[in-house]
Amino acid sequence: MRVRLMTREDLPQVAEITHAVFLQDDHYRYMYPRQEQYPEDMRRYQLIRLRTRLVTAGSHAFVAVNDKGKVTGYAFFERSGNDEKAKERMRDSWGWKLERALLSWEIWYETTFLDRASDPARIATARAADANEFYDLLGPQWHLGLLAVSVHHQRKGIGALLLEHGLKIAREEGFPMTLESSVPGRGLYLKKGFRVVEEIEFAEGLWNVSMVWEPEAKRGAWLEEKGDGKAHIRGRT
Repeated sequence: MRVRLMTREDLPQVAEITHAVFLQDDHYRYMYPRQEQYPEDMRRYQLIRLRTRLVTAGSHAFVAVNDKGKVTGYAFFERSGNDEKAKERMRDSWGWKLERALLSWEIWYETTFLDRASDPARIATARAADANEFYDLLGPQWHLGLLAVSVHHQRKGIGALLLEHGLKIAREEGFPMTLESSVPGRGLYLKKGFRVVEEIEFAEGLWNVSMVWEPEAKRGAWLEEKGDGKAHIRGRT
């Protein structure tokens, strides 16, 4: 199993993984209660979102592939900040800007006229729970925007492999990484050194878990340990 940069040619496989994985995810089932009834609506929406992520400045996508070249998982890591390395990592192009503009129109048309799978009110509720402005206190950082492993290849260390690929980059730059997780999914992140900085129940039994990782050489620079896998962001009131 190896990790490489995602290409446009990978998107059909990535989209299939996305659809199968999030069909089983409690958060997505809450936001898209009719996704099983209208699977093609979900597929269209997810593909547009994936295409947008791939051409967003600062977004870096990787896939895990087996020895036959089949995509078994993927991850999107997002860089932010005003440092020199961020300028390099967040480089944009006119081609990408144009593509994002066209994709924004597609997503508007999809959500306004075609989508039958979602519940807009529930989506707004869930998104409000992960609007974490307190991450700004960390300064330059990486964010794990999305990670998914094929339902046919789970529990084989692929998620950990993809995560470590991103952490290696953050470690080399000396900056923290943030992410949003569900309660069931946070076990992997705790093992990798992430700490829970906030937990919000946005619907009955559904929690949004905000987590932060610090490079080993800079432990304590951004977080104050509270024990039991939890921490407080320095400077946050």
